[in-house]
Amino acid sequence: MKKINIAFIWHFHQPNYQQKPDSDFLLPWVRLHATKDYLDMLKKIDNFKNLKLNFNFSPILLDSLKEYLNGAKDLHLKLLLKDENQLSYEDKIYILNNYFDLNYKNMALKKPYYTELYNRRANALKLNVDMFSTQEYADIMAIYTLLWIDEVFIEDYPKLNELFLKEKDYTLEDRKKIYEIQLDIIKRILTEYKKYQDEGKIEISISPYCHSILPLLVNLKNKEIKNKENLPKDFEGKNDAKEQIRIAIEKYQEYFERKPKGMWLSEQCVSLETLQLLQDSGFMWTVLDEGILSKTTGKEFIRDFEGNLENPFDLNTNYKVHSKNSINILFADSFFANLLNFGYGSYDSKLAANDLYEKIKTIQSKLENSPKDNHIITIAMDGENCWETYQNDGNDFLNTLYELINEDDTLETVLVSDFLEKESEKSEKLDDLKSGSWINRNFDLWIGEPVKNVAWLYLSSVKKDFENYKKQKLQNIDNVQNREEILNKIKKAYQEILICEGSDWYWWYGEPNESKSDYIFDFLFRAHLMNVYEFLGIEVPEYLTLPLSVVTTKPLRNPVSYISPSLACDKEDKLREWENAGYIFIPDGPTSNISRLVKNIHFGYDKEFLYFRFELNKNSMKMFIENIENQIAIYFINEYSRNFSSIRLVNKNENIYPIIRNQFSHELRFVFNSKYISRIFLNKAGEYNLWNQMAARKSSIAYKDVIELKVSYEDLDMPSDNKKQLAFCILDATNELINEVYPQDVLINVLENDNLTY
Repeated sequence: MKKINIAFIWHFHQPNYQQKPDSDFLLPWVRLHATKDYLDMLKKIDNFKNLKLNFNFSPILLDSLKEYLNGAKDLHLKLLLKDENQLSYEDKIYILNNYFDLNYKNMALKKPYYTELYNRRANALKLNVDMFSTQEYADIMAIYTLLWIDEVFIEDYPKLNELFLKEKDYTLEDRKKIYEIQLDIIKRILTEYKKYQDEGKIEISISPYCHSILPLLVNLKNKEIKNKENLPKDFEGKNDAKEQIRIAIEKYQEYFERKPKGMWLSEQCVSLETLQLLQDSGFMWTVLDEGILSKTTGKEFIRDFEGNLENPFDLNTNYKVHSKNSINILFADSFFANLLNFGYGSYDSKLAANDLYEKIKTIQSKLENSPKDNHIITIAMDGENCWETYQNDGNDFLNTLYELINEDDTLETVLVSDFLEKESEKSEKLDDLKSGSWINRNFDLWIGEPVKNVAWLYLSSVKKDFENYKKQKLQNIDNVQNREEILNKIKKAYQEILICEGSDWYWWYGEPNESKSDYIFDFLFRAHLMNVYEFLGIEVPEYLTLPLSVVTTKPLRNPVSYISPSLACDKEDKLREWENAGYIFIPDGPTSNISRLVKNIHFGYDKEFLYFRFELNKNSMKMFIENIENQIAIYFINEYSRNFSSIRLVNKNENIYPIIRNQFSHELRFVFNSKYISRIFLNKAGEYNLWNQMAARKSSIAYKDVIELKVSYEDLDMPSDNKKQLAFCILDATNELINEVYPQDVLINVLENDNLTY
C-alpha cells in the first residue's frame, strides 16, 4: 500500500499562576502535570525504534518549569512540606477543598486508603476540619501528590516505588522526598527534550509567548466577533502580537539553542494578518484545525457513521496561502482529536488504540489511488489534560497505538519539518484563509460574552495608561541614570501587559466555561493589571480591585436605607419606592436577548419584610411559549435553622456555579407567563437533605409590568430581634433547570449594615 505519514503533535500549556515575577504559584498544575505528563510522553520514544513525535510548548510554561527549579513553590506544595502538627485551621480547610481534585475512577481508586478518605470528604454535608486526624491530613497530601506522578518513573526512582507501596502514615521526610523526585523530573524535562531534539527524534514547536490569541491582538474589530458591546474602540495590539512572537523565538533559543521552525498558534486561532506575522518572523509551518479549511474552501468533510472520511484527500495534505513562498499549513483531523480527548478514555485502552489504528488504515486505503505520492495525517491536540480519563494515565493506549504504527511498514511517523522540506513545493494552494479557532471556527470562547468583553476593556484601559506614562517619561528624561531606571520600570510593566494578553483569562471569564478556580483566575488577571501601575509607581485605579467574574451579577449597589414599597408594580416606579434599594444589573449578552428571563433585580428590606422587584426581559422567547412555565426561585440560608438541604434543580450543563454548592434552609418559588403568576411556594429544609412544604402566611406577590415580592422574616423562621444571619441567592429555575444564578459566587447578606434608616 502507499505509505502514509502521520504527524503526532502534542501541545503543552499552562498559564502564569504567579501574582508577581518573584512570588509563589497560586495553583499547582504546572508541577503536577510536569510529573504526570510531560516527561513520560517524551520517553515513550525509547520503546519504539521508528517512532518520531512532535511536541509544542508555550514559553510561559517553560518559564514556570524554570521557576520551580529556581526555588518557587505553590500553595499546595508549601502545605505538603509543612509539619502536619503545625497545620492551622485555614490550612486544613485548604486541604479539604483542594487535595481531592483528581479523577476518582482512574486516580483515586488506585489507593484504597485514599479512596476511603476521599469518600469521607465527598459524603460530608459540611466542611469540618475534625473529620480527619492530623496523620490523615499528612496522608491525604502525600498520596494525592504521588497520584500525580506517573508510575513509569518507579523504574528511575527506587524510593518512589517504596512511597507508592506505602499505604499510610507518611512522614514529613517522606513528603520532602516526593518533592525532591518531582524537582528532578522537572529538571529532566528541560534537558531531555533538548537532547531528543538534537538527536533528531522529535521536533519542538513554540506558541506565542504568553499564549495570546494573536488574531484578536492584531484586530479587535474582527468580523468574527459577534457582540462588540463594551469592547474598546481603539485597541492597538499589533505590536504586542509581534512582541509575543519575538519573545517566543527568544525563549525557544534560550531553552533549545536553535531557532524554531513551527509555531502552534494559541488555541489554533488564525487570521490572514496573523499568518503574515509568522511568515515575516521566519516560521516554516503552523497547524490549524480542519474546521478552518472547511470554512475557507466551503467544503465540509463528510464522514460515515463510524467517523471515516468519505474523501480524505483534502484534509491529508499540506497547504500554502497565495504563493509558493508562504508559510506551510497542516490541518489537523479534529475527529481524531475529539476521539482522543473525549471518547476513547471511557473504553478499554487497547481496543481504543486498535480502533484508531483501523481508522488510519481506512484513510490509507482510500488514498491508494491518489495522484499525490505523499499524504500526511495530522493528529494535533492537548497532550496533558485528557490522560486522566484513561486507564493507567494513557500509557496502555499510547503504547499499543505506537506499537501498531511502528510495526506497520506502510505507516511512518514524521517530524513536521522533515515532511515539509520534501513536500513544500508540492503543497496545495489556497486563495484565502478564513479566521477562526479550533472551537466552532470562531473566537467566541475568548471574546463577545459580556464579562470577556469587560476584561478586554480593562486591558485596553491599562495599556493606554502605560503608553501615556511611557511617552511622557521618555520625553522628559534628564540624565542617563534616570533613563535606565525608567526603562527598567517600563520593561517590568510591559511584561505584565503581555501576561494579561494570555488566552486563559478570557477563556475562564463568563460563559460557558467554569472551574472551581474561576476566582483565582480573576484575581490573577487583575493582579497583573495592577502590577503595571505598581511597577510604574503610579496609583492603581479602584475598578481593578473589584472582581470581574461577578461584575455582571454582583449587586452594583447595596441598600442605602430601609424600604417598604407598596407592591404597586408601577413600571416607571413613579413613587420612587425602590430608589434606595439594592440593585443587581444584568447586562445583555450575545444570547441574553432571547434566553435571559430577567433584566434587572432590586432588593431591600425593612424590619418585617424582604422586598424584591424583578424587571422582566420582554424580548425573551420564554415569555411567549405557552408550554414553558417561567420560574424564579430564591434560596435562603437562615443560620438559625436546624436543617439545610441542597438545591434540587437540574443543572443544564456541566458548568456548576460555585454558589449552588451551598445548602439552604428555605426555598421560595413562583411560576408565571406573559399574563399570569402563581402563588408563592415556600419550602423548608428537613432532615436527610429533603424539603418540606410550608405556608407563606405573611408573604405576598404582585405582577403587572414587573414582579414585586415581599417575604416575611416570620415565614423564614427568623428571630425578630436579630436578622444578621440571613443570606440569599436568586435563580432562573424555568423548567426545573438552573438557567441563571444571581449572583454567581457570593451570597447576598441581609442587614449587614446596622446604620440603615428609613
